[in-house]
Amino acid sequence: MKRKLLSFTIMALAAYTALSAKTKLTVKNTVGGDSDEVGDYDLFSHTKEKELSGGTNSNSGFSLGDRFQVDLEDNLLTGRFRLETIFQNVDSSLSKVIFAPSGFVHFTPLPQLGIIAGNNFYKYFAIPSAYLAAADDTTKYGRLLTDSLGEEGYFGNDSLSVFTNGFAGGITSDWAFSNGIYAKFAGGGTFYPATNEFEKAIDFGANSGLENLFDFGFTAHNITEDDRKFGAFLGYTGNTNLIANLGFYYNFTTSDYLPEERVTGSDDDDNDVYKYKKQSTKYALGLSGGYKFEEAGLGIYGDLITGLTNEYIGTIKYYDTNGNLIDSQTATIARGDTIVKYYYNKKGTKAKSRNDKFTHAGIPLYAQIRLTYTFSKSCEGSFSFKIRTLMNANDTTWITLYPRVKVDVGNNGSIGAGLRFDMNAARYDGLSGISIPLTYTYKFKKKF
Repeated sequence: MKRKLLSFTIMALAAYTALSAKTKLTVKNTVGGDSDEVGDYDLFSHTKEKELSGGTNSNSGFSLGDRFQVDLEDNLLTGRFRLETIFQNVDSSLSKVIFAPSGFVHFTPLPQLGIIAGNNFYKYFAIPSAYLAAADDTTKYGRLLTDSLGEEGYFGNDSLSVFTNGFAGGITSDWAFSNGIYAKFAGGGTFYPATNEFEKAIDFGANSGLENLFDFGFTAHNITEDDRKFGAFLGYTGNTNLIANLGFYYNFTTSDYLPEERVTGSDDDDNDVYKYKKQSTKYALGLSGGYKFEEAGLGIYGDLITGLTNEYIGTIKYYDTNGNLIDSQTATIARGDTIVKYYYNKKGTKAKSRNDKFTHAGIPLYAQIRLTYTFSKSCEGSFSFKIRTLMNANDTTWITLYPRVKVDVGNNGSIGAGLRFDMNAARYDGLSGISIPLTYTYKFKKKF
C-alpha cells in the first residue's frame, strides 16, 4: 500500500508539472535517527532518572526512521507531501512503529488570494523576524497559520494521523509593491473530530515590512479560547549576514524552550511517583541575533527568551465527593502557588485537596548560543549550548551541549552526525542523557 501511495503521488505531481510552466519539483529523503529531523528520538540514546526510593533508573533507546518528502512549486500551486515511517525502541519493554503521512496544498489563482488546506503547514507561513537564530527554528508563535488547535505538537506524530487528527484550512493574501513594501495576511482554522463534538481552533496572522530594511508581524492562535496565544515580532533586514530580531509572546508554552519541574504526584494506584511538569509563562520577551563572517567561514548566533513575571495560564479543576470532574476553570496562576483541586461537599462549599503541583516561584528562562564553522565547501560543523531553567530554582536547570558536523556526499547527498549531552537537574544530578543523532539525506531538484 505504501509503495502504491508513493507511486500515485509522484505520477500525479509529474502530470501536473507537465501542464504548468515555471514549475520546480524537489524530492528529499532522509533516513536515520535525529530528533531534529526524523521522529522524536535520536538513533541511540541513554538516559538516567531518579526514582522516588532514592535509586536511579537507566534506559537506552534506539530509533530508525525515514522521511520521504516531495515539494511542488509554481505560479499557481505550492504543495508538499511527506511520509514518515519510524521504528522506535524507547526502552527494553516498549517498541512502536509510526506511519505518518502529512502535507498541504496552497492554490493561488491571484497573489492577493490563496486557498490552503492540509493537516500540516510546517514553516510555510513563517514570519522572518520571528526566526530564532541559535535554535535555527521558528516556533508556531511566528507562523501566520498553524494546524493543531493552538497546540505546539504537529499533526503527523502518530500513525495514520492524517485520517484521525483533523484538518486545517485557510485563506491567504500576499501583496508586493514597487517601493519595496510587502504585506501578507492569513486566516483559518483547524477542525478536529473529537469524541463527542467537533472541535475547532481559529488562527490569524499578518506580516509586513520594507525589503532590505525591516520586517514585523503579528499572530493570534486559537483566539476563541481562554488559553489563546499571541506573538508580535520586529526585525532588521538591512544586512544579509546580520540577524537582529525582537519578539513578544503571550501564553508561551513551547516545551523546547522552557524547563520542566519535578513534582510528586500519584499514579492510578495512588502510589507516590515523580512526575515532570512542563512550564509555561503568561508573558515572555525574546531576543535573537547573530552574524556570519563570510571570509572566515564563522557564524555566531544567540537567543534569549525570558518570562516577564512568575505567572502562567493554568487550569483549576473541581471534583465532586466521588472524585468525578464536574468543572474546570482557566485562570492566571502565580508560580509558587498551587493549582488547588477542590471537592464539592453536599452543602456546596469547597475543601482543599492536593496542593503539590508547584514548589518554586522562579521565572522561566531559555538561552542558547550556536557557533558554526565552514571547514570546506563540503563540510560544516556547529556547536550549540542551550540552557532552560526557572530562575532561583537550580533543580530545574536543563543544559544541552550539541556538537554536530554535516558532510556533503556526492552532488545531492549529505550525512549529518553529532553527540547530544543533556544535564537535566529535574531528572538527575549530573549527566542525565547522551544520544547520537545520525542521518543521511538525498535531495533531487528539477525545474520544468
